[in-house]
Amino acid sequence: MKSIWQEDNEYGRLEPLSDEMVKKAEEMLKVNLPSSYINILKQQNGGYIKYNAHPTDVPTSFAATHVNVEHIFGIGFGKEKGIVDSQYLIDEWGLPENLVLISGDGHSWIALDYRKNKTEPPIIFIDVEENQEISLAKSFEEFINGLVEYIEEEDSDLNNPSLSEHEIKDYYAKIDDVIQKGTPKEIDRLFTNILSTNNELVRYMVEKMRQHAKPKVHFNLLLYLMCCAEGDNKGSLEDDYLNEVLNELSKSKNKDVKEFALYSLEQLQSRLNQ
Repeated sequence: MKSIWQEDNEYGRLEPLSDEMVKKAEEMLKVNLPSSYINILKQQNGGYIKYNAHPTDVPTSFAATHVNVEHIFGIGFGKEKGIVDSQYLIDEWGLPENLVLISGDGHSWIALDYRKNKTEPPIIFIDVEENQEISLAKSFEEFINGLVEYIEEEDSDLNNPSLSEHEIKDYYAKIDDVIQKGTPKEIDRLFTNILSTNNELVRYMVEKMRQHAKPKVHFNLLLYLMCCAEGDNKGSLEDDYLNEVLNELSKSKNKDVKEFALYSLEQLQSRLNQ
């Protein structure tokens, strides 16, 4: 099976997997995990992957042709538990029973579906906000082989870094509107476009996303803030402001947001101490 892992990204990577850990996880989850999933985790026990999407036959909140897949959960029994946290997350987000969650961050999930097949579960996608459930693959191996890297086409008007005063005002209005009325995915989609405009607009939207009530918005924001912390996107945000935002998000009640923010703070401090 092909290697899927980003070897230089340690976020979400758990301790090396042992047969004893697999056995314990299966006993706790009361399932038999697919051998292809176990083999992938023996290469690396969870983390971010080289791909970012899986094709779909129907439109989703992510896009008309695919869902977003950037990481795969591993198996752990320490602070990070990976798929062992499935029942806790099912209860927290009101998901169907008899699923093992292998990717996701709150409002959307990818899971092994054991409701009908106890030996070779198919892979499904669930969007909590949209109340959508779709099939992705008949097996985990088919799911892995179907992963692709999707490159979003930028709007042509964003390729010009020089914006008129009218265009800038229009972007401010769009930001205010989507923050008030949009879903986390719609907010993230606009943020992706804003990143191609200017630093003033970027700073404005970062502040709006920082103040948003939904953890999913904070998590999506952290995907950008982590890159800033590591030294990418230089000049977009001042380090003092970046540190302020990350410190605030590190106090989040949402576990994923808190841990992502703490990791990003570590990356920022490491860069500043060089």
